Amino acid sequence: MKKKNTTEPQYVTKEILKKELTKSEKRLNARIDGVEQRLDAKIDAKVDSAVQSMKDYTDSRFTQLETYMTQRFDKFEHYFEELTGMFVKQNKKIDSFLNQLKNHEHRITKLEQHSV
Repeated sequence: MKKKNTTEPQYVTKEILKKELTKSEKRLNARIDGVEQRLDAKIDAKVDSAVQSMKDYTDSRFTQLETYMTQRFDKFEHYFEELTGMFVKQNKKIDSFLNQLKNHEHRITKLEQHSV
């Protein structure tokens, strides 16, 4: 077998370099696109999870608020009914007192007329 002459220089031309760089660039772009897609998928999943968590939290807080407000409204309604009842009783007592006062005034007037 004949040995190749290694003293012969091998030249890399501009065209060969351009082709190799273009191929490398395409491979890198393909890898970058794959990484971007995986990151986007992970980010979307995390954002969706966080959004759902916030929705659940907000719903639970509004439910608590609604329960609290319902309880307060029921207490307010109960106290209002009690106050209304107290006013009605006091009005009845005042009416009774005014009737007694009229009766007493009427008696006093009659007694004064008889004594004169």
